[in-house]
Amino acid sequence: MTTKSKLKRTSSNTKMSAQTIVATADKLVEQREQWQQNEYARSNARLYEILSCVLAMWQQVKDDRELRIETVKQMKAALTAAGVRVQMNTLALTLFVRYVFRTDRNRAMNYSRTLQAAMAAGIDSKDLADFIERSGGVEECKRQMSKSEAVLAKEQAIESAMTLVEEQLESSYSAPLATFKVSPDYVQGLQSGYVFLMARASSKGEIRALAVVPAQSEGMTKWAKQQMALFLSQQSVKAAKNAKVKRKNSAIETAAKSKTPTMCETVGDLVAA
Repeated sequence: MTTKSKLKRTSSNTKMSAQTIVATADKLVEQREQWQQNEYARSNARLYEILSCVLAMWQQVKDDRELRIETVKQMKAALTAAGVRVQMNTLALTLFVRYVFRTDRNRAMNYSRTLQAAMAAGIDSKDLADFIERSGGVEECKRQMSKSEAVLAKEQAIESAMTLVEEQLESSYSAPLATFKVSPDYVQGLQSGYVFLMARASSKGEIRALAVVPAQSEGMTKWAKQQMALFLSQQSVKAAKNAKVKRKNSAIETAAKSKTPTMCETVGDLVAA
């Protein structure tokens, strides 16, 4: 057996550990069913306790990739056998939630985002119930987590593209979009070297400069650069998607012309190989 083959094997200890976690999840399923049947209408506290147990299970596997993989495999297999469809792009944490609650995807996502919000705040499973209460409940946790993800994504996009902004501004100085003169009174006392224009744009991209803004601040300059960074980042993502589509179409055309045996392969063929 090659070294690579050995690395792919899952140890018996890992399988047993995963089985233990799944068994714990099965007990949680029973508790969740009892909660829904007997306490659902009056007890958020019990819901928070069950979510705390889900988080505790996740904390057991989050730093052990092999154990995480095996646990996810066993949970997915059990859900599939129970007629619950699990999409491949489902977060592993959401899978844990869905295994216990057997609920629709939207509710599972809400509970998952609640746990994500707690982890982002450094909350341990034993303190989860208090965290949810203090945050205003599951819905508020979900809302804050969604907002945080959007804010973080925006900040990351700006940071990644800011170097491009500085490079573009520097290169554009020697080859500006346009050059014109205004009264020196408009630019007296400006420290940064940047000025702002009031301009009107047409839907065809024609820009008509109407006036120079006779003031500027570091905040205005920073905001303008951030907006440029966001635009460049969005353009980069768009270009990457277009390039991916072109590569895919090219690969399809090449494969169709070559008529190789791989054209007949199915997912099942590959999984069984």
